[in-house]
Amino acid sequence: MTFSKFNHSEYEEEINVLLYLSLSEHKRDRIESIVKHLCAVLTLAAFIVAVTFMNVNRWTPEVSDYGPKTELAFFIIGLVPYLSIPVAILNCFGILFYNPFYKTNRILPKLSSVPFLCLRIVTRGDMPDFVIRNAKYNRDLCLNLGLQHFMVEIVTDKPVNCQEKDRIREIVVPKGYSTKNGSLYKARALNYCLESHVNLLAGNDWIVHLDEETLLTEASVSGILHFVTDGSGDIGQGPISYANGKIINNWITTLADSVRLAMDYSLFRFQFAFLNRPVFGFKGSYVVVRNNVEMEVGLDNGPDGSIAEDCFFALKAWSKGYKFEFITGEMLEKSPFTLKDFIRQRRRWFVGQFYTVLSKEIPLVYKLGICSSIICCILMPISLSNVYIDSFYPMHRPLICSLLNGLVGGTFGFLYCFGAFVSCSGRNWSLIRRIFISLSCCVLIVPIAAAMESIAAYWGLMTLNSNEFFIVQKEVPKRVQPTGHSKIM
Repeated sequence: MTFSKFNHSEYEEEINVLLYLSLSEHKRDRIESIVKHLCAVLTLAAFIVAVTFMNVNRWTPEVSDYGPKTELAFFIIGLVPYLSIPVAILNCFGILFYNPFYKTNRILPKLSSVPFLCLRIVTRGDMPDFVIRNAKYNRDLCLNLGLQHFMVEIVTDKPVNCQEKDRIREIVVPKGYSTKNGSLYKARALNYCLESHVNLLAGNDWIVHLDEETLLTEASVSGILHFVTDGSGDIGQGPISYANGKIINNWITTLADSVRLAMDYSLFRFQFAFLNRPVFGFKGSYVVVRNNVEMEVGLDNGPDGSIAEDCFFALKAWSKGYKFEFITGEMLEKSPFTLKDFIRQRRRWFVGQFYTVLSKEIPLVYKLGICSSIICCILMPISLSNVYIDSFYPMHRPLICSLLNGLVGGTFGFLYCFGAFVSCSGRNWSLIRRIFISLSCCVLIVPIAAAMESIAAYWGLMTLNSNEFFIVQKEVPKRVQPTGHSKIM
């Protein structure tokens, strides 16, 4: 292959060599990713087979003597895990049909064709130095990649006094500002950005929603640029890693959050890339949406739509016919620093989703997936009690019950293991250490995570009217500068 615009053979030779090396590296990465993907699929199958094998009634007598009422109660309790079958199936499809290890979007699109981007960070303003430091980091990363048509917006309730004006804009939400429908918290701040005297964006410009601690990576920027230039969707969302940063403040909460990254690559990827719908949920960070779509859908959904404003917005957008897509490339965030903060965070999510399901503004058909997730969360203690019942009060069940239990239990066990393994991919650890951490997460962290999720759900049920919007503390020590992970996935 030659390039006619270069007249000197020395240039042609150098370019051909570089192109050859690039293609060779691409082929090696492609083969390596296929091998890793195959290993992940086989591991998922092994988890399902192992749990199924443990549920097969090999030593259980055909007839038990627990009494008809007790047997009926055990039978009903045994049906509860089957409510998670749809989620388990979609997670399996996501792992099976999409390769989480393949480095897509290795080359940035032509920057002249990239529309204007607004990186929007919403904060209360309680951690000004932390917010400004992360905003500058994200800005500098974009500049280093050659991106020019963008700005970073810090939307805050309290002034953070950001003196850096180069592509960073501080928007202070007035204390007296109120929306038409009385939206609160983050929804109120985001709605203020859409006011005509505040919004500087054109209809075809894009907004990238970030949390205070969210850090971009080269991979995520590449994924975003491809998404906004391809025109494949109106709203996009990508994976977030919680263990690739320089500092891990709490390994228990970080590993408990690893399942979220696994579900980004399985459930969320399948529902966005294949179904193009937020069937089972949506996150409030790493959201890429066209400005005119956000204005059309709106964020002024009243107090009940302000607790989980992200989920409410996504379901409204789905009901209006907007298309969702999956964005490749991880961003980095921090897990809660304490177990209490972890529970309080989950409690807010649960309450927000609960109010979303009760809302009359969204048709029921668009809320069925969220509704099933809430029911599964409430019944989680009953579902997990089957482990105790099967161990001490074994009963003979049809083989299909063992297969279904294997599907549900094996899938979720695998997700914790897989999430921990992928989360640690950016750390300078040996393969043996990563496997050990992953298996430890599956064995030790799953019971703790399940307990915290259950406590959060029941706490939320008992405090539905508390109207609390808790924000976890995620500011790292000032001496530690944020570092990104440049691996493109």
